[in-house]
Amino acid sequence: MVNTLASGAENPPAASGFGRREPREHVEMLAKFRRTVTSTTVMLKDLTRFGARIEGIEGLQTDEAVSLTLPGRRPGMAFVAWANAHCAGLEFADPLSDEDYAQLVAQYGLGGSA
Repeated sequence: MVNTLASGAENPPAASGFGRREPREHVEMLAKFRRTVTSTTVMLKDLTRFGARIEGIEGLQTDEAVSLTLPGRRPGMAFVAWANAHCAGLEFADPLSDEDYAQLVAQYGLGGSA
């Protein structure tokens, strides 16, 4: 597996060997991000039922547990799947329901899957 921290890639490589469970939807939505005692607002740039790519936070470590609050939803736990100086990929501890996912994509989606 390629280390995205060392390579400086903004996204994990497509040929990482893991493949995606489902296509990503391009979105632009603000979300509340909490790490230990620090809270900040981040921008979600793509979303699946299983996770998201965020921008606006640095210094995250792979496998670190964080809290993410999506618009209109309760805070949920997520784990850092990969990170670099500009963005990070998060895997949700509990996947979004089909209904919540569809509503978020309808409201914040930019169209087209990645």
